[in-house]
Amino acid sequence: IKKEKRMLIDLEISRNKIEKNLEKIKRINKNIIYVLKDDAYGLGIENILPILIENGCDYYAVAYIEEALEIKRISRERFSKEVNVMMLNYTEVEDIKIAVENGIELTIYSLFQFREYEKIFSEILEEGKNNIKIHIKLNTGMNRLGFDGDEIEELCGILKRFQVRNENKRFLECDKKGEGIKTVEKIGKLEIVSIFSHISDSENLEKTEAQVKKYEEFLKIFQKMGIDYRYTHLQASPLLFKYREKYNYDFGRVGMAIYGMEPLSERVGLEQVINLHSKIISLRKVRKGEQVSYGNNGLLERDTIVAVVPIGYAHGLKKQIESSNSYILIKGEKAYILGEVCMDMILVDVTDIEGVSVGDKAVIIGIQGNEEITLLKMAKWANTIQDDILTNFDKSIRRKIVE
Repeated sequence: IKKEKRMLIDLEISRNKIEKNLEKIKRINKNIIYVLKDDAYGLGIENILPILIENGCDYYAVAYIEEALEIKRISRERFSKEVNVMMLNYTEVEDIKIAVENGIELTIYSLFQFREYEKIFSEILEEGKNNIKIHIKLNTGMNRLGFDGDEIEELCGILKRFQVRNENKRFLECDKKGEGIKTVEKIGKLEIVSIFSHISDSENLEKTEAQVKKYEEFLKIFQKMGIDYRYTHLQASPLLFKYREKYNYDFGRVGMAIYGMEPLSERVGLEQVINLHSKIISLRKVRKGEQVSYGNNGLLERDTIVAVVPIGYAHGLKKQIESSNSYILIKGEKAYILGEVCMDMILVDVTDIEGVSVGDKAVIIGIQGNEEITLLKMAKWANTIQDDILTNFDKSIRRKIVE
């Protein structure tokens, strides 16, 4: 059954368009952490990561430990390369050891979480085999994850204890021949890779400037408390394209722009990288006044040639698009959706499209002829956001890299 589903729907991913988007991103900020969370926004880490590595990208961010381990595996096995991977989400305590052993960088965003991690951190550092690399997330106004300003001094106190421990802890052991005792540094180190935050509304200048100001003030507390860290980053796709180099800091974090999703209300020239298509499996002539699909929304106002295309809400196509004058593309022309979106089919009007046949390609998202259906357009039809459209497509739909 899954094989048939893959045969009837294809999701093509354009390598060339991803590379063009990378060029646009790097013109603004060359130092980017590429966000591959939620399986590369639903396109598959195994599909997107090789393209990024081949284009010189070596720093990544994910949501879950499984994704981080997959990136490490692919980069080592296919490219004999070590890349940096940071976790953006919570990591279960039982997964911390395997994360540290694989060089995966953890995000710390609350005192509760840090206290939960302290014991396992101490155990790992006592072993002396690995350093623990962490990123500190600050809440500057999004109120999702991150330390508030009044928590930073207490956080610095905990970090100080680890730093003092790093400096003072020594072990004595015999040398290999047993001929004496020497002092050997055995303790692992807790390294703060970065301190970062996230902007909630990049197109609101006043809110953005307030968040940036708060971020800068928070960073001064760390400096005053003598906490060593390496990098800062604030920029995601919307901030990068809205303000260009203004908020580059040491790194930017880019996700949606890789995949051609427009990060702002106006287009910024990104290339949409996907083409989602199926085909016509049935044609039927239906008289004026008759109904198509479920309910009472599909009463025809004219004699109509109805095409059936085997994609529906079970595949991730949003049902909400049925009442928004939405369409797909057949032979480079608009074929409007009739009635309700079904579980695994839609019905479309092809009356005015010449030469339509069973088996003709039907483009749900992408370009055909002179017409294009973008993720942004689909999102507007469904009254949602582009990320929701892209990440929602069924994993059983075949993803295929094309030039």
